[in-house]
Amino acid sequence: MERSRGVKPHAVVVPSVGQGHINGAMLLSRSLATIGFDVSFVYFSTYYGKLREINRLVLPDPDLRGRIHVQVLEDAFEPGDFEKLIFTSPAMKENLFDFILGEQRKSVRRPTCLISDIFAPWTLEVAQRACIPRIEFSTSNAMFYVFITNLVHLYSEGIFPEKGSPTKWRTENPLMLNHIRGLPPFSSEIMPQELRFNDASHPFVKFFNEVESCSKYSERLLIHSLTDLEPNAFKALEVQGIKAYGVGPLPNPTNKPSSEQAECISWLDSQSDHSVIYVAFGSLATLSVEEMQEVAMGLEGSGCPFLWVIVNDPQTQEELPQMLPEGFLERTKDRALIIRWAPQLEVLSHRAIGGFLSHCGWNSTLESLGKGVPMLCCPLRAEQRLNCHYICEEWSAGLEMMRTDTGGLEKDFVETGVRALLHGDQGLKARENAQRILRLIEQCHKEGGKSAASLQRFYDDMRALCSMSEGD
Repeated sequence: MERSRGVKPHAVVVPSVGQGHINGAMLLSRSLATIGFDVSFVYFSTYYGKLREINRLVLPDPDLRGRIHVQVLEDAFEPGDFEKLIFTSPAMKENLFDFILGEQRKSVRRPTCLISDIFAPWTLEVAQRACIPRIEFSTSNAMFYVFITNLVHLYSEGIFPEKGSPTKWRTENPLMLNHIRGLPPFSSEIMPQELRFNDASHPFVKFFNEVESCSKYSERLLIHSLTDLEPNAFKALEVQGIKAYGVGPLPNPTNKPSSEQAECISWLDSQSDHSVIYVAFGSLATLSVEEMQEVAMGLEGSGCPFLWVIVNDPQTQEELPQMLPEGFLERTKDRALIIRWAPQLEVLSHRAIGGFLSHCGWNSTLESLGKGVPMLCCPLRAEQRLNCHYICEEWSAGLEMMRTDTGGLEKDFVETGVRALLHGDQGLKARENAQRILRLIEQCHKEGGKSAASLQRFYDDMRALCSMSEGD
């Protein structure tokens, strides 16, 4: 329920690069605005232009635009430097500081806090200069945050970098990590290879060490997860003295689909209940042409209807016929729909969807299980193997697709996995468990739910801080 009395707390929200990070930050902004915050949502110019160009710009709904103010700041990067935005430029720091300073000079809407994606550690310096608390926001799960905050220890103790080959998908004797307070031992294989096999001087490892270092100076941690899904990880955060709030899965409104998207819903309307496998590998996880062809042949061999989202890769600009096996589109036209984009929530909500073949990005994981849809897991990068571990081993809400020794995709693995998920006993059990998680998620933002309570506690904390500032 929105609080209307007194001065509202004002949060400046800074996402990191990547569609999932930006979407998560906007979902948080929506929830904060709904309970009474004023929100300034900061885009930087390079990714603002990039996202607008590919029609993936996240903006607040019309009814929230008076409470969520989108601010575009210059970052001084060249257009080709888009990928470098995970780091920073001097202009980003100065322009964000100047924006906050300008807001502080106003009699109303003075910023109460800076809410920063954990992968924007450079915002700590800005928050300290502006004398406002930095609140961390993780768009991933709690377990990955625990791992990040122990990374320096793993390197200092000589546990990382690991011995062995980083090209191996599985090892016969995986390294068991039993060095993290509050967590039971777990295999290092579920963590990103870039953090397991590179030495401490590698830029990727140094960046994560900076993330860990900045976490020590942040006032609160908001995690896009639910404590009941990750009890061990949230307990470990508590043991380590980190004040963490599980605020997820954040409510995600559905929008009226475009004409292309409406076509996909109409196509689903013509399919039988739980008969279709939905295939999508996220906005960043593009497959090679060879991998695409293996997936295509596996889907064809499964004999199951499928809805496949193939995101346009601006680097190749290849057309679908060149990316797929010869004759594939013609052979599968009676039981397949292949499109460039889909309204994922609406698709996952549809009665025809029987499973989701996914890269296991955290947002996609929450969206799938939030609709009770079991998953066929094909993790590709980042923390996706950890998400896969949760889905298949901890929650038994999906099946992990087999891979080659080097993690490659083969048509037989795809075919077997799709059939098992849609028609096998394991798939039926996964659906039952996905439905159980759906019921858990449905409760979390209702009155008295744990995520709703966490958001309210955060509001109360910031409201008290706001009142203290007004009294100064």
